[in-house]
Amino acid sequence: MPACERERWSLRNTLSHRNVMADKHNAEESRVSELLRQCRQQKRSAQHQLFQIFYNYAMSIARRYVGSIETAEEVVSDAFFKAFTKINLYEESLSFRFWLRRIVINTAIDRLRSALQTRESEPWNGQYDAPVESSVVEDLTREQILATLDRLPPAYRTVFNLFVVDGYTHEEIAQLLGISTGTSKSNLSRARQHLRALFSDDFEFKK
Repeated sequence: MPACERERWSLRNTLSHRNVMADKHNAEESRVSELLRQCRQQKRSAQHQLFQIFYNYAMSIARRYVGSIETAEEVVSDAFFKAFTKINLYEESLSFRFWLRRIVINTAIDRLRSALQTRESEPWNGQYDAPVESSVVEDLTREQILATLDRLPPAYRTVFNLFVVDGYTHEEIAQLLGISTGTSKSNLSRARQHLRALFSDDFEFKK
């Protein structure tokens, strides 16, 4: 096959794949929208289907924050209960996935509230902010980071999740956890230091 024909064939396949994925995405969105409409009518079958669709997604979030699968399952159950009882507050202009993510995170933090009030929450003094520490996230894969989060103290793990994984600002974290922005920065730096220590024997970091 001539090179020009191979290019056209590759382009057609690429466009075809994109169209298939777009159609699949639109179909899923339509299904979720219909299930949400039925959930507003308190239809249990729709709630059950929506739970099945988003269960793994919700578990992946809860598991990052809490220390065990059993606790994560409890968090997810509580989060879906809140979502279904407050479904009329959901605005369709917002992605349901994003709305649910916020509920799961808040539910997990509520479960961890007492554990977060520990001596690990110390004011930020900048001593852990050396440039070598700030590159720790780039040095690790996502899987490596998530595999070690359970080994971090709750206060460090929570701030790390909120800032690095879920994209909250330190100001938002401070408001959510009832701490100062300085404490949020300190806990993030300490979490990075702990991660570096955990991986120092197995992985080579950038200098």
